[in-house]
Amino acid sequence: MKKFNSKAIIVLGLYAAFGSGSATAGLQAFELENTEQPQCGYKDDRGKVIVPAKYYSCGGFSEGMARVAVMKMGMVKGYDGGEDYEDYLYWQGYINEAGKLVIPIEHEAPVSNGIFIDYRDFHEGVVAVYKDGQYGYLNKTGKLTVPYAYQSAGDFNEGIAVASKNKKYGVIDKTGKTIVPFKFNWLDDYSEGLAKYKIFTLNDEDGKIGFVDISGKPVIAAKWDEAMEFSEGLSAVKVGDYNNGKWGVIDKIGKVIVPPKYDMAYIEPMGDAEDVDGGRYENGKLDVYNLNTKDSNADYNGYDSITRYTLDRQGKVISQKTYKDWEEIDQERYPQNYQ
Repeated sequence: MKKFNSKAIIVLGLYAAFGSGSATAGLQAFELENTEQPQCGYKDDRGKVIVPAKYYSCGGFSEGMARVAVMKMGMVKGYDGGEDYEDYLYWQGYINEAGKLVIPIEHEAPVSNGIFIDYRDFHEGVVAVYKDGQYGYLNKTGKLTVPYAYQSAGDFNEGIAVASKNKKYGVIDKTGKTIVPFKFNWLDDYSEGLAKYKIFTLNDEDGKIGFVDISGKPVIAAKWDEAMEFSEGLSAVKVGDYNNGKWGVIDKIGKVIVPPKYDMAYIEPMGDAEDVDGGRYENGKLDVYNLNTKDSNADYNGYDSITRYTLDRQGKVISQKTYKDWEEIDQERYPQNYQ
């Protein structure tokens, strides 16, 4: 399922030729250069082409399967009873680690907001698939294990997945049995046994975020304006709007570990990426950021430098460094992209 901060979908453009799944030691995706449309295939670790470059998009391997996709013109159903129209459609199938196409390219990858292609990978032995406006799940043999019945469908995690129907969200198991009733206006994928939910009011169209457990019981009140999923028992949460809000950290019972005082808890997506960079504890550490302003020296964004603070699990600052802009931070984090 597409996250609130979005995490599982690859966007249109050159980056769309490759998925985010991890490559195996065997086959790795490659793309031809100087072609009108992306053309990709797979090579082995010696550079030998195993799967010719005949696909529009080639995913990384997940649980021994990799998604491959083609783009074709087709008819798109009009929104809310409107006229059907012709546009590009994206179809995906799956190869195994030998490069053999084991699930035919006959499953549509729908486009949301005219931008994002909902490519999917296998999780816990199944993958969400889409047909005629509804999602279901396939296993690795291509058998439909959960019927097409959902408006949206998340990836399985610890035997459960968030799905929606009739504009309400709930939770199902791998047989399609409802675990949490479809009663939420919005529900995110589970992480460490908790999922974000939202409560909307007439005076707050953006809603407030809290967390529910795997039974659907709210365990952290919906009072945050933005929140990341739990990682290592902690979640970065925000109070305030996009421009002026502040980030802090809470634990799984909602106790405030770090009061909201930082401008950013992650790096905004760059280029074709959709997911944010960071925002989650890794190896006991979380990077947060403050935007520094010196009035006349500030750039068009309203700040002239950025200070990164690395927090431990108790919220203590264990290191900090100031940068001139986000690109300098990106160069330090991913030097291979600037070679």
